[in-house]
Amino acid sequence: MADVVLKVEDIHKSYGKLEVLKGIFFELKRGETKVIAGPSGAGKSTLLRCINLLTKPDKGRVWLENVELTDPKVNINKLRARIGFVFQHFNLFMHLTAIENVMIGPIKVLKLPKEEARRRAEEALLRVHITEDLWNKYPAQLSGGQQQRVAIARALAMNPVIILYDEPTSALDPELVGEVLQVMKELATQKVTSLVVTHEIGFAISVADELMFMYGGKIIEKGPPREVVYNPKHEATKKFFANIARLYGKQGA
Repeated sequence: MADVVLKVEDIHKSYGKLEVLKGIFFELKRGETKVIAGPSGAGKSTLLRCINLLTKPDKGRVWLENVELTDPKVNINKLRARIGFVFQHFNLFMHLTAIENVMIGPIKVLKLPKEEARRRAEEALLRVHITEDLWNKYPAQLSGGQQQRVAIARALAMNPVIILYDEPTSALDPELVGEVLQVMKELATQKVTSLVVTHEIGFAISVADELMFMYGGKIIEKGPPREVVYNPKHEATKKFFANIARLYGKQGA
C-alpha cells in the first residue's frame, strides 16, 4: 500500500437525473502512467475533476498517498497543491509571461522566495523544452504546443505527487500534438506519476502501464494497452477501437 499514490474508491457523480459516474475504482502506484480512454460523455473529465475535488463527488472516497482527499476535515487547498492538473485549453494567465505563469504557483501557494520559485520555473521550462528565448514571451506570442508545454511546466514546478492530464492535445493543431506528446513520454520515462485522459492511443500503447476504458460512467475494461486496444473483451471497447488496429498496425506506436 505504501507505493500507492492515488486510490479511487466507488466514485459516483450525477448532475440532476444524469448519472455521469457510476462507481469508479482504481489505484495508481508511484511512477506509473495510466491512460483513460473512452467516447465523449463517458465521464472521463468529470472523474479527473472529482479526483482533485474541483468537482465534489456525490459518493465515494479518494486518497492521495495515505490522506483522504474526500474527508471534509482535510485542508483540500493544501492537498490540491500536490496534484498537478494540465487542462485541455492551457488555462495560462494571459497577462503573465511564460516564466511568470510557472513561478506564480510556487510563490502564491507554496510561499517560496522569488529566487527559489524562479529556479524551479527555469528547471521546469527546460524539462519541457521551452528555451530561454521564450521565457519572457506572453501566451499570445506562443504556439498552442508551446502554451501547453508551459502549462505542463507549471504543474512540474509545484513538485506534485501526481499529474492529471485532461485531453492535453485535443485543442492543438495536428502538427503541434507531437511536441506535447513527446514531453509527456519523456516525463513518463522519468517516472513522473501520471493519469492521462486522451484519445492518443499511440501514446497509450507506447507509454502507459495500463489503459482503462470508460463507457457509460464506468471503467468496463482495463489492462496492458496493447491487450485492451487489439484484443478487447467488451463489445463497447471493440467498437471504440475498431479502427485503431488499422490506423497503427499490429505493431502499435
